Amino acid sequence: MDPIRFNAVVGPDQVIRPPGGVALPQGEIEVVIRPLGGATGSEAASLANTRSWLLELARDAERAAPDLPSDMAEHHDHYAHGKPLP
Repeated sequence: MDPIRFNAVVGPDQVIRPPGGVALPQGEIEVVIRPLGGATGSEAASLANTRSWLLELARDAERAAPDLPSDMAEHHDHYAHGKPLP
């Protein structure tokens, strides 16, 4: 059976009422709740903090980047593991 997707409003009684025309199967089902309207304020702040930290980490990595051979990507196995060059 294909998933059935619909938007609903959960009222103070905590009951999810599907909109008219949506027929749900009887029996046990899985329900996944995802709020609409994007991230909440605290989630957005947490994401912003994580993004800021990752960008700072990337800047630090660029500043501390070791001098690598220009053909490092092409001959990685040679430099990392000692494989003879072709």
